Amino acid sequence: MRRLVLASFTAVLGIAALASSASAVPSFTRQTGLTCNQCHVTFANVPDFTFTGKKFRLNGYRTPYVAEKIEAGEEGALSGNRLTLGIQNIFSLRFRNTLLSQAKAASDVTAPEPDAGPVQTNPGSTISWFYVGGIGEHIGIWNEFYLDNSGGTTEGSNFRLEAFDEYDVKFVMNPGYDNIIGFGVSTQSLNSIAGFSPFNSGTPNHMQRGGIGSAHTPYLNIATYALIKDRVLAVFGVQPGENNYNFSDGMNWQTVLGYAFGNTDHNQLWYVFQLKAGNDAIPIVSSPSLNADRVVSYNDAITGVRQTRGTTTAAQVTYNPTDTGDFVRTLQEIHYGFIDKGPHSVSSAIGFSLNRETYEDGAEIKHNAIGGRVRYMYDRTWGAEYVITKALKYEFTDVNGVVHPVSNFIANNATAIQLYYRPAMNFAIGLAAGINRNAGTRLDDNREFRKGWTWSITYDFMF
Repeated sequence: MRRLVLASFTAVLGIAALASSASAVPSFTRQTGLTCNQCHVTFANVPDFTFTGKKFRLNGYRTPYVAEKIEAGEEGALSGNRLTLGIQNIFSLRFRNTLLSQAKAASDVTAPEPDAGPVQTNPGSTISWFYVGGIGEHIGIWNEFYLDNSGGTTEGSNFRLEAFDEYDVKFVMNPGYDNIIGFGVSTQSLNSIAGFSPFNSGTPNHMQRGGIGSAHTPYLNIATYALIKDRVLAVFGVQPGENNYNFSDGMNWQTVLGYAFGNTDHNQLWYVFQLKAGNDAIPIVSSPSLNADRVVSYNDAITGVRQTRGTTTAAQVTYNPTDTGDFVRTLQEIHYGFIDKGPHSVSSAIGFSLNRETYEDGAEIKHNAIGGRVRYMYDRTWGAEYVITKALKYEFTDVNGVVHPVSNFIANNATAIQLYYRPAMNFAIGLAAGINRNAGTRLDDNREFRKGWTWSITYDFMF
């Protein structure tokens, strides 16, 4: 054990020494001349956004250009048109790696206590590449692709999935100094348009279901939006469904409404309301999965649901998207943050969600929850993040009208903490630990479980 601990610390110190001299920077820094820290407190494990970062996203990933554009001169002038230069300015790579990790599963107190699992390593947990930036004066793009091991069953099956994770194209205009009006087509959820995700409250909400591994869902969200006077945000969107491109099968409507009480990087305070409603969705009670042969199937997300559909094997099948009736999903969040007050920077969010979904056979599920997340960085170098969530109501009403409580020990009370060290703007080392009573998500399960735990040492870099 002492040798393992010594090896772990030696490896981390070695990584820190290498990263401290790193000079590579991500695409947007090369394009704009801004530093990473102007748009983020930190990019790892998921990026948060300053007020500048939110406006950058809303503005089609554009700021006043610095290095990558050349004005047309007097000879051959093209009415002020400009030339975008160099693939190196819009291309980036990201490597996320698990140096060491270990877990011990939660267990039924009436059964023997299991041993902790082995210490594992997974270099190249995911590899992603980006093609991002502005095109001309009004268009911005974000394309993100992944290699990951979804569907793999052995160590030799890494990177079985080539995932088209995020596709985002925006057309933007700027009437007035502090107004943004845009039209977007994206596989990202609508709350990502203004940077309220992926760093959020962590509240379970089901606003966008589907996707496998590092891939977002394969459909598009089509939206118009406006940020008025750097204060009022309104987003209105539509999608054909959560598993298809066909508007004739059903349609979902979405909105994001927000108001910035504090609208500077040094005092950012938002209230945000999100709503999604429709009749074409991946059921909350089901999840898509990918096997080693890359075949997609649907399975119960809540153990025991299929058994409520009948008494025969033929009747006891997983709910599919075609079984979904009407649904309403809402999420309210308050986001607060500030940067560089002395050496201190903070990003935080608290949230409350209401989710209700019906099925064609008359069944129904309700899931209401709260959550909170806070991330603190000292001198943009050392940091810590804490997350807690709790389910307020989680119940499934079957086809016969019987109400079944859903026992999800993670959602009922989950806590996790992660520590960070950033020796460079584009390199981060993380130490994460969590405690839970996770025994899966299942109906009518009131057993008592011993706590389980996980820990990991990760490193993450971009260039």
